Amino acid sequence: MFRQSKFIRVNSLRLFLILCAVGLTLGGLAYNRIQETTRAQNVTAPSDGPANPGVPVPHETGNAAAGRDVFRFETFGNEGFWTDAVRLPKGVKKAKLTPVQALKAGLSVDVDALDSVTKQAVAAELKTDLSPKMAPLLNDPKTTMKLLEANAVIGMVAKDSNGDGQINLAKGDKVGASCALCHTITDKSVFDLPNGGSIGRRLDGRATHNINIGAIFAMADNSRALYPVLQLSLKANGGKTLGRAPTGLTEKSSEAEVDAYLSNPAFYPVGMFDDSFDGNGDPMHNTPLFRQDLAFPFGSEGAIAKLDNFSNLVYTGLFDQTTLTTPGGRAFLHKLGGAAGDEIADDYVKILKDTGVKGYPFVKATAHPMPGSEEAPLGVRVDNGKLLDMNAYLDSLPAPDGVDGNAQAMA
Repeated sequence: MFRQSKFIRVNSLRLFLILCAVGLTLGGLAYNRIQETTRAQNVTAPSDGPANPGVPVPHETGNAAAGRDVFRFETFGNEGFWTDAVRLPKGVKKAKLTPVQALKAGLSVDVDALDSVTKQAVAAELKTDLSPKMAPLLNDPKTTMKLLEANAVIGMVAKDSNGDGQINLAKGDKVGASCALCHTITDKSVFDLPNGGSIGRRLDGRATHNINIGAIFAMADNSRALYPVLQLSLKANGGKTLGRAPTGLTEKSSEAEVDAYLSNPAFYPVGMFDDSFDGNGDPMHNTPLFRQDLAFPFGSEGAIAKLDNFSNLVYTGLFDQTTLTTPGGRAFLHKLGGAAGDEIADDYVKILKDTGVKGYPFVKATAHPMPGSEEAPLGVRVDNGKLLDMNAYLDSLPAPDGVDGNAQAMA
């Protein structure tokens, strides 16, 4: 057999190494060129979502125990909005809403807020068919008012507004809203109504997927006061509308027309809440609020970096929409929608006047040195210490256990 000389073997090896080096060099240049092209595409490529917010901002936190009370019961004065402007308690009373009907609307009851006598009576009636004959207490509108006064209806917070040391809605006390309305369920230890609410101990931070927010709002005696978060038809937009309903509402829409929109699940689906002041009909699914130390960014658009800033916007804007008529609120709406935002503010002032709403805004907040910033989009901020306490509480809430499923199907 022919044998290669040492010279041939060495030179072949050298040639091989040279070719490898050239290949690696060319490959590296090509890889670098691809990387540069990819980076350029990532910078210039259009996106249908918000920009990458970057590194999450660490939470500032306060006292978690105090934060629990903030989450469950703090209103920062919005009971004025819900009672004197929207007039929800008046509407509930006028509609003669029973506890059974409240459960069907997706509202839940905190069993720990009930006195022992009421707890036993309710437990006995829940063992029946819930008919008026077999469950008179749960079919009595007066019981609903008592549950509200006991702060047993989760998310609807009754306040001793007249300062007499007791809560009595018939004597001028008021009802506001807390974050628990859309972000707390119960453990269903006492009762669970399929596709509705439940009775049991609170499980904070869980999303309320069965609550019919639209139908609840439609019960209000002045649902027109919710104008900024309705699906609107604005002159600035040529009368066009965006949402699930075929037509939008205007400042001239009647109470009946607003109620028809809110109470129609095709327009305002169950388990959703329209939390934007843009005139679009865009109710979105309620989301959980447990382990917020792992969450980022915040808000429906993912445009808010800090949890306490998001909470402040909810309390100063969503839970008291009359703040949108202030200079800071008007500036916010203008920044959000230009002429359309200005029109929403002007229309809203007319509606509040026409429906006899006075003394607004109701939320207890102070002017902020940076109006229009993320810290104070409407120019005001509620008690920052309480916001940080709630941060700590929401960070501490455990995630629920996973649900057993079909492992083969999931694979």
